[in-house]
Parts: sequence; C-alpha cells; structure tokens
Amino acid sequence: MKRLIVITLTQVIIGLISCSSQTKDLDNLDKVLERIRQIETASYYSTNFFCFSGDTIPIDEKTFEYFNEYTVPIDTSVGAYYVKFELSDTTKMIFAYDGKIRARINWKENNFETDDFSKNPWPYRTVIAPFFAKSKALIEYALTTKDSIKIDSVFYKNSVAYKISIFNERVELVGRLPIHISELGSNEGVISEYIIWINRKTNLPYKFQRTLPANTMIEEISNLKINNLNRNNFAISNYIPVDMPTRTEADNKPKIDLINSIAFNYQLNDLENQSHSLKDISSKVYMINLTSMYCGPCGLSVEFLNDLSKKYSKEDFSFVSLYNENEKKGLLNYIKQHEIKYEVLLADKTTLDSYNFHLTPTFLILDNNKRISKIIYGYKKGETEIEIENAIKTLL
Repeated sequence: MKRLIVITLTQVIIGLISCSSQTKDLDNLDKVLERIRQIETASYYSTNFFCFSGDTIPIDEKTFEYFNEYTVPIDTSVGAYYVKFELSDTTKMIFAYDGKIRARINWKENNFETDDFSKNPWPYRTVIAPFFAKSKALIEYALTTKDSIKIDSVFYKNSVAYKISIFNERVELVGRLPIHISELGSNEGVISEYIIWINRKTNLPYKFQRTLPANTMIEEISNLKINNLNRNNFAISNYIPVDMPTRTEADNKPKIDLINSIAFNYQLNDLENQSHSLKDISSKVYMINLTSMYCGPCGLSVEFLNDLSKKYSKEDFSFVSLYNENEKKGLLNYIKQHEIKYEVLLADKTTLDSYNFHLTPTFLILDNNKRISKIIYGYKKGETEIEIENAIKTLL
C-alpha cells in the first residue's frame, strides 16, 4: 500500500510540474505574440527548404528570397500583404499578395499572372503567409485552440524553441487560418508538429518549422528590419514593368477536354534511367497518376495504390505514377520512406502539359485503346478509392 501511495504522489507531482511548465510556456508565447503585434512592417532575407519528416537534408535546393511584409489586421485570410523578390536582384518581384489578388512574375518568359480568387474551389485562400503572419497565426492557435496539443520548450544560450504537437489532427496553417485537414477527409490519427525558435534578446521568432506526414518545411530569416517601410505606399503595380504582357491564372488552366481523347504517348525514364513508353502498355485498363512528393494527399494515397497494384492481373489493369523530373533528387528516399511498390517515372514538362497537369494528385483512367475515359482530381480517403475502382470495373 505504501508503495502505491508513493507512486501515486510521484505521478501527481510530475503532473503538477508538467502543468506548471505548460503554463509558463503559454505565458512566454503570449509575450512573444505581443511583441509580434508591434510589427507593422518588416523586411528580411528568407531561407526556405523542404526535407522528409525526421530528416534535415533538403529534398531540393534551398530557396533564398527577400521579403517585404506589411501587417494588415483587417485581412482575414492572411493578416498581411507582402511582396517577395529574387535574392540576386531585390528589385525583381516574383510574388505578391495585397488582400485582393496574388500576382507572380516570370522573368524568364517576361510575363506576369494574377488571380483574384474568384474561381478558388477551397473555402479559404491558398496563400502561404509570410514569416511573421505565419508565426503570429501559430502562436494564436496554440494559445486559443481547444484541440489536444502539447507544448515543449528547449532553452539555448541565445534562443528558445517551442515545439507544438497537435494530436489526432493534421492542422495546416493556410494564411492565418488553422485548417483541420481531417475535416476535409484526408486523414485521421496523425500528429502535426510545429517548432518556432525565438531570439531571447529581441523576443521575436526567427525560425519556423512545420512537420506533417509527408514532409517538413523549414524557414529561417535574417537581416531583419522592423517598421522600416511605408505601408500606404504598397501596391503590386509598382513592381510590374509597364510593358510586361499579362495573363490571368484562368488563362493557364487547361482548356482542352481530354475525356474520350487518345492519351499522349509518353516516353519517360525511371530512376534507373530505363525508358518506358505508354505504347508498350497492354493492360485492358491503365491509369496514369500525376503526383508529387510535396503533396500531402498524394502521400496519403500511397497505401491505397500499393494495395491496388496487387489487386488485378497485369493483363486487366496496371498503372504508373508520374513525378516531375525536378523532384528526382529526393524521390528515391521518398519512395523508400513511403514504401512505394508500384512503377514510378520522371515526367518532363511536355508530358505534364499534355495531360493538362495542374492539380495533385490527378488520376487519368484509360481504356484498352489508350483513350481517356475518366479524370479524377484530388484524393479523399474513403471516396477516391471507390471512384477509381468503379471506373476500372466499368472498363473491364
């Protein structure tokens, strides 16, 4: 009985210490939040890269950019306007958002495109928030959410790192909004993890990490200047050359209806540089999966696709997953990590454009004449599987 009492008291003490630590972390984050709220404008250099979850080696080359960020509390989608520039030439805008539109400039092709979100299929604007707006959104979420979360802190000489673990939910910060991906049917039972590093001298964040099932994103800023810009002077038009031709994002969306058309005859290599062609496929039904290792739903579809690859004979059904050839560097590790058991090829721009590639994942179902019978966009667990299997059975 005495031993039981000792154990129980120990557990109570540990629980009290844990609660005390959580309270202290929340208090500290509240102070950081107040410090961020003092920022009206900021300019900084940003280093951004992706790696696989549990790893720190970049999948692709690191991205180096220069940002001007303007805090705009009335913007309910992002909470800020911003413009980012090429690091090699900070007069050349590459992306901007002003609360009404987002704009991109392609300096190589000498054109720009805009999107006013009028054709956005999502219940939120798919805009990646700039660093301080993103950090602010994360801390506000941690301080106010009713989700099951845990906050851990690690103190270093000049900084402190706060890790926010979210249980049973995959939570993405889309703009300033925490989006529960499981509510959209993507997955359940997954822990999302965010880490934010705070400079102990300035009490401001300088590094942000987001870890989800598919990958980890890390952004770190430097050369920070606060409240050095005039928010009233911000206008996207100031950064676009007067004589540069324009095109809207709607113009870039596929206009050709591929249904009932003969699929483009790809000639592509696998990761061992072996060539494969669509014309060599003899299955009665064939599926082309356009995918990406940066796409969360794509990663979630792997289990289903592994099962699907074993369900039918090769004479009846087979499929291939096409990844952009630019993803080659990290794709082998991605395949090993996700235990992909089916055929993977590297697709060039010509092939992807021929299939009207604009959304991942996309599934093109072909009949025995290589005619596209059905196109399925996106992946929603429990629904997309049924839709694909019904399409296969219809053609067999």
